[in-house]
Amino acid sequence: MEIRQLEHFLAVIEQGSLGRAAEALNISEPGLSKSIRRLEDSLQIRLLDRGTRGMTPTLFGESLATHARLIRNEVDHARSELSELQGVSKGIVRIGARPSFGTVILPRAIAQLQNKRPGVRAIVREGMMSNMIVEVLHGDLDFIVVTLSDQTPDDDLIQESLIDSPVSIVARAGHPFGNQNPLSPDALAEMPWILPLGSDPVRQKLEEMLAKCGIEKINVLVESDSVQFIMEYLRETDAVGFFPEPMIMRSRNRDDFTILNVEELKWQRKLGIIRRKRTSLTPAALLLVQELKKLCEPSS
Repeated sequence: MEIRQLEHFLAVIEQGSLGRAAEALNISEPGLSKSIRRLEDSLQIRLLDRGTRGMTPTLFGESLATHARLIRNEVDHARSELSELQGVSKGIVRIGARPSFGTVILPRAIAQLQNKRPGVRAIVREGMMSNMIVEVLHGDLDFIVVTLSDQTPDDDLIQESLIDSPVSIVARAGHPFGNQNPLSPDALAEMPWILPLGSDPVRQKLEEMLAKCGIEKINVLVESDSVQFIMEYLRETDAVGFFPEPMIMRSRNRDDFTILNVEELKWQRKLGIIRRKRTSLTPAALLLVQELKKLCEPSS
């Protein structure tokens, strides 16, 4: 089994046909077919099925594809790291982030890294936590910056805390509850809410705290994984939401919002990075982690 054969195999899966894969790889279709056949012969299993929808992986093929992607990404990382060490390249770092972190600290960290090391490239993706975890496991992302839970989401991952950040109930400026100080959780039970999707750890924490207050259900009218949408909806309605305070305080539109004083529903979420356990970060990724840590120090 050769790396080149694995690259050919992945191309067929990703393109869905031998013809398109051969074109993407800039090789002949018979040559690609021969490479796949040799890979199957060396493993003594069938990896691909040909059907009306093109080439699809068998059960064995799906299993191999998972490992092949990791190998491909590790080879890419090795080449990138060697280029950095030789001074040929300044490096590239691929990060995933939830919007609450990606809009507050991460841009500053990347800017500071690039000031110190001009030429470093950064690719930043925002997305659902569950999807980004898969990308880290596959090696598509160097690390993600997210809200950490008490338990690492996968045995092949490690997480490292960066900072504790306050989270509070937020509403539009001039909200009817804005001047009530303090406000009881019961007063919010029947209010319209807009929240992240159910899998979001911040939402899960809110529901846990509400349950401790004896509130098993709230009036959730809208669910969204878009921070921008949630902020716009809050601004236009009397709904309430659950937000990291730094995101509101550093927003250009911070005067449009008010933090409701509900002591029982305030908490400190733990922000940090999650990365693969058995893979070392590239020099560029390590330097970015260092910049994140500096920005998260109390003096920053």
